Order: sequence, then structure tokens, then C-alpha cells
Amino acid sequence: MTEEKEQVIDPTLDRRTLFVRSIPFDATNEELSDYFSNFSPVKHAVIVLDNEKNSRGFGFVSFSTDDDALTALKESKKAKFKDTRLLRVDVAKRRDRKKEDGKPAPVKKEADAAQKVMKKSARLIIRNLPWSVRHPNDLKKVFEKYGPVKDAHIPKGKGGRMSGFGFVTMSRHAVAQRVVKESVGLKIGDREVAVDFAVDKKSWEQHKENEEEEEDSEEEADESDEEEDNEEKKEDEDADAKMESEEDKKSDEDESEGEDDEDDIDVKILGLDDDDEEEENRPKANRQEKFTIFIRNLPYDATQEALTEHFTKFGPIKYALPVIDKATGLAKGTGFVAFIKNEHYEDCLLNAPEVNPNSMLIPDDVSPLYVFEGRVLQISPAVDRESAAKLQERNAEARKELLGRAPGEKDKRNLFLLNEGRITANSKLAEVISHTDMMVREKSYNLRVQQLNKNPSLHLSMTRLAIRNLPRAMNEKALKALGRKAVVEFATEVKDGKRHGLNREEINRSTKHKKTLEEKLGMTEEQKRKARKHGVVRQAKVINEVKGSGEFGRSRGYGFLEFKDHRHALMGLRWLNTHEVTIPEILEGLDEEQAKLAKAEGGVAKRRLIVEFAIENAQVVKRRFDTMAKRTRESRDNKDFKGDKGDRNGRDFKGKNDRNGRDFKGKNDRNGRDFRGNGKRPREDGDNGRGYDDKRSKKDKANKFRGNKRGNMNKGGDRDQSEKNGSGKGNKSGLSDNAKFMIGKKRKQRRQGKK
Repeated sequence: MTEEKEQVIDPTLDRRTLFVRSIPFDATNEELSDYFSNFSPVKHAVIVLDNEKNSRGFGFVSFSTDDDALTALKESKKAKFKDTRLLRVDVAKRRDRKKEDGKPAPVKKEADAAQKVMKKSARLIIRNLPWSVRHPNDLKKVFEKYGPVKDAHIPKGKGGRMSGFGFVTMSRHAVAQRVVKESVGLKIGDREVAVDFAVDKKSWEQHKENEEEEEDSEEEADESDEEEDNEEKKEDEDADAKMESEEDKKSDEDESEGEDDEDDIDVKILGLDDDDEEEENRPKANRQEKFTIFIRNLPYDATQEALTEHFTKFGPIKYALPVIDKATGLAKGTGFVAFIKNEHYEDCLLNAPEVNPNSMLIPDDVSPLYVFEGRVLQISPAVDRESAAKLQERNAEARKELLGRAPGEKDKRNLFLLNEGRITANSKLAEVISHTDMMVREKSYNLRVQQLNKNPSLHLSMTRLAIRNLPRAMNEKALKALGRKAVVEFATEVKDGKRHGLNREEINRSTKHKKTLEEKLGMTEEQKRKARKHGVVRQAKVINEVKGSGEFGRSRGYGFLEFKDHRHALMGLRWLNTHEVTIPEILEGLDEEQAKLAKAEGGVAKRRLIVEFAIENAQVVKRRFDTMAKRTRESRDNKDFKGDKGDRNGRDFKGKNDRNGRDFKGKNDRNGRDFRGNGKRPREDGDNGRGYDDKRSKKDKANKFRGNKRGNMNKGGDRDQSEKNGSGKGNKSGLSDNAKFMIGKKRKQRRQGKK
């Protein structure tokens, strides 16, 4: 018993395949399969034939799991085959596959194989289905108890006849693996079914051809052993020879877990091959450790110690290293982990969750083992530099096709924001969104792509969001309040660990965009400080219907939110997208009467928002930008002379201000004019041109006010007095030339601003 256990653990053995000898020459494949089915579910059973299609007395039986094979190995030594004889059963050996020249057989690039391993490994085949199971939904209901089922399919033969088998695709490989283990002895309609990983038809046919070719090539060398069934030594020679052929069969069977149609790709990628010679034939420049994974979405502050501690939960590791940029010395957010044993490597790789890179949401079924400091890790097999370069080139082409630019090109139209907030049919959010909502989203996305492709002057805004599906009763005040709430709630959820925050690239992008805008506007430091005091939402706009009379009607159900920078726009979009607006949020900007009216009209129904970055026309944005730049320049040019403080009219004088915004040191009279003392003329200071002396008689003063009461501002007052003030002939206002110049300049600027 100990010997058997050691054989199973030996890495040179195929732990799921048994080599069977002493088979009666009249036995068939079906009889061999039925015999071993009494002990464990059989995946495949074959008796080796010679050129004349006669049995050679030995064969192979494959099982789905190592445990099934071990159980069959033990039980078959106790039960006779066809009640006549005991079969000689051993664990099959792996074959060291080499070409005729002695070199290792070529394999496909690791990157391609790795991707297929991850994509197809969750597909299962269910054999021995009863004829009563005709609809895929019946099959789907049976396997939903094990986990989420993506798809179910039951093939039919000619004339609509049932084929007796079906296919089920689970959500992840880990779920499929659990189904294979837990479905042993599963009965559907009083019939026990066999569940195993599926393989495509092309691979299966290729497997059978390879098997037949290798059988023919080995028959010539083993003819002398055909009738030596009772001789132990020669039977062992046959066993060793056929074990080589069985390695091909096993490679193809492993393809049922989702691998490519070349026999040993799964062995190459998943590290099942322990061939040291193949390692030695690799170029030293591309030499890499076995059982190594590549990790994306690591925090930038991740350390070697933290990674080692985290991945040791899977099993013992050789090393765990974050990737450091040689030029900057900073982390790149990626890393490598090398496991010591293959089983831990497989467990980590095959159970890794599928993560959408465009979404920051954490799926509900993600294991804590794949969450590192609040981030869902993206794990894939590590490849050599040559394969990585080709994979990078392929991804660059796909990115260019998707976004309209290559990674090295500058995206002046911000097309990378097109996928921000997009929800695909395979995402987790799609399960909570109605089918109608998904259709609206997909239609909107296709329309936006079409518009951007047709008109090169259109681009995506960095700070402006387009919001659809707004409740009819929601006004601009409520929308603005909702925008502020979105930013606050996003930050709170990040702090509580409920969602991911913005990454470094997004924050740097926001900072760069903000600085570029400030430089183009020519903003001073003071203007920048004032701009920071404004709220995160600059503008909220709800589009209303326009009646024939020109009056605004009810809301059209969509609007816009403009944030002060790109960072807050991203936070708002990610929180608002798919957010179901509550009744208090709708009634935020309404008084009691308006709220009652809105409820009566049915405008307060809850709706799930659709949020995207708004499309803008470059020409319209340029006109808007020019207006902003002009106002910024005017605000800078309208500052007072050095040392002055600007009042609301742009004029200021040191001291206390009168009601008209003019100030003079001392006490003010009711007209805003000030006198320092008896008979002393006030000192002019800067713009202070209104000077009057106190050497007028009471009669002159009375005439002055009397002239004002008559309503004629050009008459009345003391002409001589104005001449004494230095205003010259015809100065009826009593202002100095300097003051009149400033007043005229400001009037001219106001007129230009209105235009």
C-alpha cells in the first residue's frame, strides 16, 4: 500500500491514468469502461490494438481526478474482470516527448496558451444524460446549486435526436473544479451522470489521430511481446512503450480543461513537465523560474515583505518581488511571485478572479486571498521577454482599435474616457440592472462612438458629466446637491474600504489638466486661491422642454454636472453611475407646494442614473475658453494702484468708506465728501480728486444745495469754486481730471463686457 502511494506522488507518473494488463483478447473498450465504472467515474478507456485491429492484451483507463484513479487502483485488485481473472493495474508513466532529432517538441507561445487556459477551464461536459433532459435550462438548474452558471448547451443529432450529453460553463475555474469533485455519483432523472472538463472537437480528433499514429509506430518494436502476456519482463517493456503513447493521450485529456489543441501546452504553462533538458535548451537571456505568476494592480507602496507574507497563504514560495522602474526608482504597480511547488502555482493561477480593468468595483465572490490592501489582484502566468514583447504589441493594437490611439500617442480628444462607467453584459453590475437599462446604455455607447468617429472636432470633456434618466421633478438645485453628495460619499466609502480610490495615474492626470488650464487662462496666485474656495460642483444644468410660447416646460430627463477638476469628476461619475435616486434627493430643491405638485404629477419616481463623460465641440469650448480668459485678464487689469484696496466699484481710498464707496480720512458729510478742518483743503491721495475747501459762505453752500434740489445737475453750485479746485473751465462735476479719467475707463470696460 505504501508503494502505491509513493507511485502516485511520483511526478513522473500520470496520476489520473491507469495502465491495465492481462486483459482478455476478446474484451472491448466498453467492457473495460464498465468494469472500472464500478469503482469511479471513468473519463476514457481504450484497449490497444495491433495493425489487424486485434487486442494486444493491455490498455489505459483515465479518470477525472487523482482520487478516483487511486480508488479504482485499489478496488480493481480485489474484483475479477468478467468474473474470470484479476487484471494487473498500475499507475501510468508520463512520456518524455521528443522529436526524432532528440530536441524537445515545439510548443506555442506561452502567452497564447495561458490566455486559453484561463478562458476555457470552466467548461464542463456531462455524459450519460437521460433522454428526458432536452432543454438547456433543465441542465442549468441542476448545476446552479454549485455556483453561478454562465451557459448551458445540449447538442442534438440528426433529426433532432438527443445525443446523451451536454455542456455547462461555470463562472470560474474554481467553481467548475468544485462541481467535478462534488458531482461524483450525481443522478439526473434516475441516471448517474459523469461530469468532467470539456475539450473541443478538433482537439479530440487530433488526439485520436496522434494516438493511432504512435500505436502503429510502436507496434513494430513490440511485436515479440504480443503473446508474452504471462512473462513479467516483456509485459513491463510493453508497458513502458505504451506509457509513452499514453502521455499524448493525457496531454489531450488535459486540454479538456480549456487548453489549446497542441498536446503539451498545458504541461508547459502550468508547470506539469519536470523535464530538465527542456530548461537547459532555453536561451539564458529568457531563462525564468518555474511556477512564476505575474501580478497587476499592486499598490505602489507594496513591499517585498508584505507580498511574501500574503502569497505564503497559497503555499511556500521562492520569492515575491514588486517591479521597480529603473529610471525613476518608483514602483510600477506590478510584481512577480515564484512558487516552489506546482500544485500551489496551479491553485493560485486557476482560481484567480476575472477582473474588469475599467471598473473599480470588487465582485462579491472574490476570495480574500486575491485582495491585497483593498485591491483586487490581476494574476496571469509569467512569460519570457520575447513572449511579453509580442503580447504587449498585440495589446497595443487592440488598444488603438478600441480607443483610436496607440499607447505612445497623445490622446487630444480624451477618447480613453469613453469606457469610463461603461457596464458590459459580463460585469457583476449587469446582474442588478434591468434589461431595458442595459439596452439604453449600449445604445448610448454605440451612438457616442459613431459621433466621435464622424466628427473630429468632438472630444470628451475632462470635467463635465452627462447624466441621463433623471427624475422629471429633479431641478438644478437638487442635481447640484447630488453632485456634492457623490464626491463626499465616494471619499467615505474609500475610507471605509468599500471601494477603490483613484490611482496615481488618475490623480496625476487631474493635476496636469488643472495646471494646463490655469496657465492658458493666465491666472495669478490670488485668483488661484480664490478658485480653490469654490465648491466641487461648478455648474448643474437640467435640460427642460421649451413650449411654443417660449416658456420652459418640464424636465427632459437629462442634464449636466461640471466639476472643478478631473479628479472630482471621476469620483462623481463612479458613485453616481447606476445610483438609484431617492425621493429625498429628488425633493432637495423643491418647496412644499412644488413637492406636492411633483408627487401629484408622478415626477418623483425612483430612477437609476446613467452617467458618462460629456461630448463637447472643440469650437464651442474654444469660444467659452476665450471668454473666460478675457474675464481673467480684465479682473487682473482692473486692480487699483499699488497699495489700494478695491471696493465694489473698483475704487478705494484709505480710510473708512462712505455709502458710495468713496473714502476720505476724517469725518464724512452726507454726500460722501470729507473735510479735515476749518478752511483747510483736503489732501488728494491717488484717485482722490474730489477736493473742496471750506472758504465758502453759507449763502454759497445754500445755493449749491438749492441748485441740486431744482433737479438740474449742470446748474447750481459754485463755478468759481470748481475752478479753484483745479478742474478748469467747464468742470461742472467738481471732479479732478484723474478721477474723471478712471470713471470713463471703467464705463468703457463695462460696455465692452456687455458686448
